[in-house]
Amino acid sequence: MKLQLFDREWTRLGRAFTIALLSILSTITNLSCSKNSDVLVTEIGVTPPSRRPAKTSKAVEFYLQGQSQHAKGNSEAAIASYDQAISLNPQYGVAFKARGLAKFDTGKKQEAIADYNEALKINPNDAEAYNSRANAKASIGDNKGAITDYNEAIRLAPSYAEAYNNRGNARATTGDRNGALEDFDRAIRINTRYAIAYNNRGNLRAAKGDQQGAISDYNQAIRINPNFGPAYNNRGNARAAQGDKPGALKDLQQAADIFQSEGNKDLYQQVMNNIKELGQ
Repeated sequence: MKLQLFDREWTRLGRAFTIALLSILSTITNLSCSKNSDVLVTEIGVTPPSRRPAKTSKAVEFYLQGQSQHAKGNSEAAIASYDQAISLNPQYGVAFKARGLAKFDTGKKQEAIADYNEALKINPNDAEAYNSRANAKASIGDNKGAITDYNEAIRLAPSYAEAYNNRGNARATTGDRNGALEDFDRAIRINTRYAIAYNNRGNLRAAKGDQQGAISDYNQAIRINPNFGPAYNNRGNARAAQGDKPGALKDLQQAADIFQSEGNKDLYQQVMNNIKELGQ
C-alpha cells in the first residue's frame, strides 16, 4: 500500500531522502494501516460490527476470519473470506469496507474504491468509509477527490482525528501547507497523544524552514511512541539541515535499527545508504 510521502531535499546530499513505512496494528476487532521521507503518515481504519445478528452469524464468522487473515498479512485469503461474508449478506457494509482495505493493501486501488462505494450505498453516513475511500483516491493521485471525501468524513464526524490528519496529508501534497498545518493542529487538539499528527506537523514545519519547530514536534512524537521509526528519520533530516551531523547520524541509526527490528529490509537499507552518504 503506497500512501503520500513528503520528500524534502537534503542540501548537503543533493537529493531527496524518501522512505515509506508500512506497519499494521491489529486485533480481532480492529485493523489499522499506516504508512509513512520526511514521512507523512496516513491512517486507514476498518471497524467491525458491534454485534452478531442471528441471520448473518455465518457471514460474521467469515468476516472475522478475514480480519484474522489480514492481520497476519495474508490479504488475498482475507479477500476470499470477505467475499464469502458478502455473498451471504450483500448488505454487510463493514465487510465491504474490510475487503476494500485488503484490496488496497494488494494494490487493487480501483477495486478498493468500488468496495467503499458499496459501503456508502449501504450507509451514506459512514464517515469511516469516506475516509478510507479518500485514502484510496489520494493513493492514485486524485487529491481533489480525496479532500472532498475527507471533508464529508469530517462533516459527519467532527472529532475524527484521523480524517484531519489524512486531509492534512492531501493538502500538503497539493501545496496547501497552511491548510495542512491547520489540519494537523486540529488532529492534535482532538488527540493530544497523536504521534502521527505530531510527526506530520513536524514535516510541514521543516518544509517551511522551521527546523527547530519541526524537531520539537518529532521529539513529542518520539516521547509518545519511542519506537516510531519515521519520527527518528525525520528528526535526523531536520538535524542535518541544521548542520548537526552527529545528531542526524544518531537519529538515522535509530530509525534503521527500528526498521530492521520490524523486518522492513528495504527501509533499513534505504536509511543505511543515507547514513553512509551523510557520513562521507
